[in-house]
Amino acid sequence: MEEVVKLGSPLIQLGFAGFCLLLLGIVVWLITRLLAVIKENNAIIARNTEAVTNVVAAIGEQTALMRGTREELLKRPCMATRL
Repeated sequence: MEEVVKLGSPLIQLGFAGFCLLLLGIVVWLITRLLAVIKENNAIIARNTEAVTNVVAAIGEQTALMRGTREELLKRPCMATRL
């Protein structure tokens, strides 16, 4: 007669517990990797936001300079001869 292995045997229980610990370790490792990637992406997003802010500030300064130049040019008399 064949011997029946019960699911409640200590060897099978230890196998399940070991497999659970292995899976738990993999999940923890994946979460730490995910957090590292998120942290890196947040740093990249922060640098891009800072760059866009600097560009907007530079455009604002150039726009003010162009408006001032336009006003100065409009104050001068026209040098063209009328025909």
